[in-house]
Amino acid sequence: MKKCITRTLLCTGILTMGAWAQESSQTPKRETLAEAIRFEKYKIAAAEAQARKDAGLAARTTQTATRKARKQGQADSTKPSSKPSK
Repeated sequence: MKKCITRTLLCTGILTMGAWAQESSQTPKRETLAEAIRFEKYKIAAAEAQARKDAGLAARTTQTATRKARKQGQADSTKPSSKPSK
């Protein structure tokens, strides 16, 4: 008799927990196909914008380095060269 009651309580507890878990599920709402497509397009556009930004930054860095090198080169070439006298 005790075994039967224990099993019944155990099964009832398991079923109750299972039903509660289904009701309080933390899974997100199902997306519609249109929402999923819109999100993917947004991700692609954001990635492309970031790539353009990175490319622009790299180009500016290269231009700045080139300008500095040119200035240093011009400054070096305008200095009178000191030739050793014999």
